[in-house]
Amino acid sequence: MRNNENYERRRRPNKRSRRARRRKRQRRLFTTGALALLIACTVVGAYFYYDYARRVYDKCVVELGSTIKATDFLKDPSQEAYFTSDTDVPTNQAGTFKVGIKTGHYRYRCKLEVVDTVAPEVTVKDVTRIMSEKPSATDFVKEAKDLSGQVNVYFANDISMDALGEFPVTIVAEDPSGNKTESQATLKIVNEYNKVPPVFEGQLDKTIYTGSGVSYKTGVVAIDDEDANVDFTVDSSQVDLDTPGTYTVTYSATDSMGNVGTATGTITVIKNEYGQGQVDELADQVLAQIITDGMSDYDKAQAIFSWVQMNMGYSESNDHDDWLKAAYNAFTKRHGDCYNYFAVSKELLTRAGIKNEDIEIIPTATRHHYWNVIDCGEGWRHFDTTPRVDKTFKGFYLTDAELTEYSTTHRNTHNFDRDVYTYFN
Repeated sequence: MRNNENYERRRRPNKRSRRARRRKRQRRLFTTGALALLIACTVVGAYFYYDYARRVYDKCVVELGSTIKATDFLKDPSQEAYFTSDTDVPTNQAGTFKVGIKTGHYRYRCKLEVVDTVAPEVTVKDVTRIMSEKPSATDFVKEAKDLSGQVNVYFANDISMDALGEFPVTIVAEDPSGNKTESQATLKIVNEYNKVPPVFEGQLDKTIYTGSGVSYKTGVVAIDDEDANVDFTVDSSQVDLDTPGTYTVTYSATDSMGNVGTATGTITVIKNEYGQGQVDELADQVLAQIITDGMSDYDKAQAIFSWVQMNMGYSESNDHDDWLKAAYNAFTKRHGDCYNYFAVSKELLTRAGIKNEDIEIIPTATRHHYWNVIDCGEGWRHFDTTPRVDKTFKGFYLTDAELTEYSTTHRNTHNFDRDVYTYFN
């Protein structure tokens, strides 16, 4: 009987063992759930980290002075982005800077590296000094520019003031990033200063039409007995190109010794009674008859020369102060003097796209003459369409030597001032 009781007792688990088995099952379920949750969080976290990290570059590198946009930091530039409000983008100085970028729902802290690899631009000039006045490096500099806005100028080697003469000088311009430009200038050492300022020669007085432009420096040179031709400036602030009248311009030049020379010119603005468009239309009608596709500039110039000589008759004219009027009269009346021939040639050459300039003789009490010079790609050539009594004269495409030879053997018919018209110097 006892054996049976023991057997039954072994078959029926007690409460303690049942609770142990239940806890074991719960631990397995918890461990499995925790592991699944951990895996899920890892996958989701990895995705969000990938999505976050793949949107922007950690660093952008730009050249000094460049424009930088927030989208430049995006790996996908088609997305929208902007700098955060606390971001300053200082592309005017080299260095590494932190910037804030916002795109979509994310904000990023990135780096902007601004580099400077461009050397300064420098224009130098020659300097004259006496032995007791040693110049500084900046005395040789006309202009120095750099994207940083800062240029340090110094001598590559120390200069000596122990002897008279002309000596080469190397000027170094360096920006804050260490980029350097070296330029060569000349130091002239003299016993005493020349006190004579530069003088101006050429066409200081000019006549133009309302609404047109003017090149104040064309035909004007500043000459100095020490520095030959020197640079000069023009103050034209008082000129009103849209209002007829007479205006004064001031020319100013400074030589290497600091002597300042000035001169004044008169700009006469004339009401454009003959509209440029009206004269252009007349010229285009002529060109349509004589110019064909494929013509070179030389061929076009030759066709223009022939048309003017064959369609113009010589007569005295009073159009000498108004080239546009002279061209208009030449087109409509088909006669005039050398100024009309010059003016109609100028208009036709210009409309045909041929480079040309004006030129005139050194006037005398009894003689005045005007003609053109052209450049068809082989240098300047004389272009004089006015007929002459001397039938041997052919005014088309003459070199300066050819025209000079003719002029000197025919009473200086084309004696012009080469200091004013420098095309052939």
